[in-house]
Amino acid sequence: MSIAITICAIILYYTVGKRYQSWILIALSLFVYWQVAHWNILLISIIACMVGGFASYLERNKSKSAVLIPVIIIIAGFVLLRYNAGGIGFPVGYSVLAFTSISILIDQYRCPVCYRYADILSYLLFFPKMFAGPIEKASEFIPTSEKKFNPKVCYLGVKYLIFAAFCKLVIADNICATDFMGHGVNLWMQVFIFAIKFFFDFWSYTLMAIGAGKIFGYNLSINFYKPYYSNSFREFWHRWNITLGTWLRDYIYIPLGGNRLFFAKWSAVIIFVFLVSGLWHGTTLPFFVWGLCHGILMIIEKMMMARNNPGSLLRMAYTIIVFILVALLWQLFIVDSLTEAIQRYVNLFPSERLKWSLAMQFAVSSFAYIILTSNKVFSLVQNISDNRNFVIAEVSMLSVMLIVLILLNCTMSFNFFYFRF
Repeated sequence: MSIAITICAIILYYTVGKRYQSWILIALSLFVYWQVAHWNILLISIIACMVGGFASYLERNKSKSAVLIPVIIIIAGFVLLRYNAGGIGFPVGYSVLAFTSISILIDQYRCPVCYRYADILSYLLFFPKMFAGPIEKASEFIPTSEKKFNPKVCYLGVKYLIFAAFCKLVIADNICATDFMGHGVNLWMQVFIFAIKFFFDFWSYTLMAIGAGKIFGYNLSINFYKPYYSNSFREFWHRWNITLGTWLRDYIYIPLGGNRLFFAKWSAVIIFVFLVSGLWHGTTLPFFVWGLCHGILMIIEKMMMARNNPGSLLRMAYTIIVFILVALLWQLFIVDSLTEAIQRYVNLFPSERLKWSLAMQFAVSSFAYIILTSNKVFSLVQNISDNRNFVIAEVSMLSVMLIVLILLNCTMSFNFFYFRF
């Protein structure tokens, strides 16, 4: 039923003309959201309509109040919903809606653009990016002309969807499944396996968003680029959840002074930015500590890099250190308390006999990360070519992925880890 409605919406979308395309996207987005989150649709719709009204008002009137009022409501809503005020719970997609809402309000205040109300709503509610990003700017999303059907681009979107489904359902949900019941070396491997799982889970969602976006004629941003190959924490945050990092840079880091500040003030800003990032994921102590730790690591790294120019061997060693520390800090995302996190870190050190099944799982997970993020493999997803060798490789890869999905009886689910935030 849902697939039939989506197909009908796509056909209608490309036949009604620009005037109604945004309304079709709004209707389809609300339908999809209802399928996933049910009555939370009311709260999400109210916020989107409110932001749309203030953004339209800012086109004609440069008013700080028109920015502050909705931003305060959004932030207050975030805090109240995190603490389950009224028993509503935290709606799926609230964080992305909040980020996009704040960005369009600030951008409209800085440099107002005349948008149709329907275009603003479709930007805020567009279902592929609604639940977990990527976080787009209105100026890069809202179309200036009618979206025309392009079979090649649509096929490109289908390729993204197949590849993403394989990464999510086969790699993240099956190969990288782990329970953290080990100790010592076994727990270390489980921590690293989870880090790879976390990447594939989040990456696969954003790839699905990109694929679905292309079917509707939108080019959503690439949100990840081989993050675990990063040579520094700074580089890691340029490769992981890129659009969130860009948002934090444009709307918090730069307005507070950014790179222009002296080291002491810059350090305070970095800590603040990462605390905002941590607390936006969750208001419990582990998220606070996660943000604080990443901020401190960035400060230490800047101090070290200013004094040293490491050679290739040291850079390679530091890449491993970055991955290990990032993987350890991801544990703060999945524990309920800091006490539980500390106990898990303590469990890393007792001696326990190596489980070869875990060693094999870690090896396969790592191999999957290396292969599926490689430029040669991912170029088969990103590009379209008439070259015979390219077509053979592309069709072969996608066919194998579809066969594996069918053989494993993988059914699409919405248990993406990042839906919690």
